[in-house]
Amino acid sequence: MIRHLIPLLLLVAAMGCGGPSPQDGPPGGGPAGAPSGPPPGARPEMDPAQRLENTMREITIRLKLKPGQAAKVKQIIRAGEDKKQKLFEQGSASNNPKDMQKMFEGVHQVELNTQKALSKVLTEDQMDEYIDYLKGQRKRFESEKGQGGGPGGPPGGGRPGSRPGGF
Repeated sequence: MIRHLIPLLLLVAAMGCGGPSPQDGPPGGGPAGAPSGPPPGARPEMDPAQRLENTMREITIRLKLKPGQAAKVKQIIRAGEDKKQKLFEQGSASNNPKDMQKMFEGVHQVELNTQKALSKVLTEDQMDEYIDYLKGQRKRFESEKGQGGGPGGPPGGGRPGSRPGGF
């Protein structure tokens, strides 16, 4: 009897811990359903233009880009980001796993095409440094995701068998 009672008590306790309480306020997080914003400790979401400017500032210094190179790199990265954004919007409209897989494959292809275009503008050393930059970004994203600072997903990030660094 006790053997069955303990799991039942744990189940009842877990059910009581997950739901909202009257002290939590209305759904939506704030007064009159106002949005609650990002969770505590999470970085606020940047708009694409701001994210591009931050990326360009960092890689211009890190890759020691000349002004002409920087303009071409920015154009290539912006075009790739625009394509990925469209793919994300299309993929988020579907809950079908096949559609999601197709979206991820499309994003990966855009990343490869972006790297190929950049390799025509950057020197070999700059391209190697850019690849290292991408790997660092991926690692930082996955560590933030594991700490709850990034978008959802299991701690540690990635899928079993996925490519390290996103390539």
